[in-house]
Amino acid sequence: MSDTQPATGGQASQPSSFRHPLFRVLADEFRVSHDTLNEINEELAGRMPALADLKALLLHHEVSTPDVLQQGVARMFGLEFIPSLDDAEISPEFTASIPIRYAKKFMFFPTRMTDEELWVAVENPDVLDPIEDVGRRFKRRIRQVVSTHQAILSLINRAYDRADATTDQVFEVIDAASSVDAGSPWGIEEPEDLIDAHDEEPIKKLLNNILYQAAKSNTSDVHIDANSSEVVVRFRVDGVLHNTLTLPKGIQRTLINRIKIMSRLDISQRGLPQDGRTLILIGGRKIDIRVSTMPTVFEEKAVMRLLYQDQDLFGLEQLGMPEQIYTKLSQLVKQTGGIILVSGPTGSGKTTTLYGALNEIDRHSLNIMTIEDPVEYKMAGYVQIEVNPKVGLTFANALRSVLRQDPDVIMVGEMRDQETAMIAIQAALTGHTVFSTVHTNSAPATIARLVDMGVEPYLISSSLMAVLAQRLVRRICDNCREEIPVNLALLMELGIEKTEQSGWKSIYHGKGCANCNGTGYQGRVGLFEMLVMTEPVKSILLKTNDANQIRDVAVSDGMLSMRKAGQQLVRDGVTTIEEILHATRED
Repeated sequence: MSDTQPATGGQASQPSSFRHPLFRVLADEFRVSHDTLNEINEELAGRMPALADLKALLLHHEVSTPDVLQQGVARMFGLEFIPSLDDAEISPEFTASIPIRYAKKFMFFPTRMTDEELWVAVENPDVLDPIEDVGRRFKRRIRQVVSTHQAILSLINRAYDRADATTDQVFEVIDAASSVDAGSPWGIEEPEDLIDAHDEEPIKKLLNNILYQAAKSNTSDVHIDANSSEVVVRFRVDGVLHNTLTLPKGIQRTLINRIKIMSRLDISQRGLPQDGRTLILIGGRKIDIRVSTMPTVFEEKAVMRLLYQDQDLFGLEQLGMPEQIYTKLSQLVKQTGGIILVSGPTGSGKTTTLYGALNEIDRHSLNIMTIEDPVEYKMAGYVQIEVNPKVGLTFANALRSVLRQDPDVIMVGEMRDQETAMIAIQAALTGHTVFSTVHTNSAPATIARLVDMGVEPYLISSSLMAVLAQRLVRRICDNCREEIPVNLALLMELGIEKTEQSGWKSIYHGKGCANCNGTGYQGRVGLFEMLVMTEPVKSILLKTNDANQIRDVAVSDGMLSMRKAGQQLVRDGVTTIEEILHATRED
């Protein structure tokens, strides 16, 4: 059950005069504000909308969460509420008899069956006809239970997982493929769910299967590479590329053409790089795909970056920062008039951290504007702008225009040049808070990079509040994590002095299992160092922009280096020494 419990006092003692029973349940048993419900009640003007429409209205007004609303629906109908359907019994009889589109349209699916009864999880118990049809088909009495939209959708997707075809079967149909349908591309506005797709064209089936498997493993990038004899499909998972599928060389052009059609690129142009995008649905998940094609000596290569639109953005407290970094950063993001930079290589989670910082700020009382390339997360409450250099909308030009929009907080996707940096600094000096990123390997190197761009040190010291450098390292798989003897040579390389090594008796690693595909790692965790512009750091900056000297002063003034933070992650059994050494070679 949800953490939200029915009320036993407070508003429950007030008489409920709402016409709709769901309003009464929410007010009396779940402490939902009477005033808010009265406003919506007046908006309805005596109408009694369908349950699904009413819930949509309540969610639009942010009356409650979807989980609590579903609990209220269950209470209203006198039914059991089950938040998770992970243990549901999936019978082949159901999938053979109930079309997936029918189940998704009415959002229901059977979870258990006995000789006399059939349990069915539903989202809206007032939709009776399809449920009764199922009861007649299976000749059993129906027992409804209420669950959430996402739980039922996940159950349906698991039940109809049709993308586990063997590689041999894929090859059999692909070898016969010689052309690609050049009809209308997949729509960006209303894409078809790939699980529902019934494409007969073999190349479409192959690409759908590749994308489904990529989404299933939370792949960030799909690479379609080729050599003189074959095509290799590789997935980047947790920052590492893995060979996933090998295909005949003869289908390369057909597969690349299908990707181009999907992303609205020119299939006749093979001699120049092209960039495109598309939006797809896989198992109810919206995925924005950024496509890049590149001519090579073995014809074209394609890379597809997958941006999962359903991913929850983390707050700063969820990013795994050391306590001293989190405490200081959460204070700085609430200050006005200054710049906070996040540095790190591509794919190190900089955008996630920036949005985590923005989440610390009250977006309802402030005008928060972002300038990005591309906009990876579309968020309510922010004004988001995507740069388009083809029409002259660069970071610098967009930032100039944003400053005329009365912003309080500005997020600039990247400081790439002196012009953007200078405009950001002027914005900070005039009272705006600016967040941005720089592609450098450490926090001290970021300051040196700004000077190299042509920014005067005195401007940096007066406008910059802090630089947060970060990496992502792989987590040890919880399923196969085991203790191993410590390697003293690796400890020395990690920076553990001999006098401290006595406290290191053992460390952990993952031996490899089915859950982590034999890698020993599953998921990633952040590695951080934060340089705050204290007076000693400002003083050394006015004398030199050497990153090593700035680092020495910052460390002596309390900065926790990435290598030191990594040592603690190793000691806690979160990751391995090898991962920390690889990520912090600059140290």
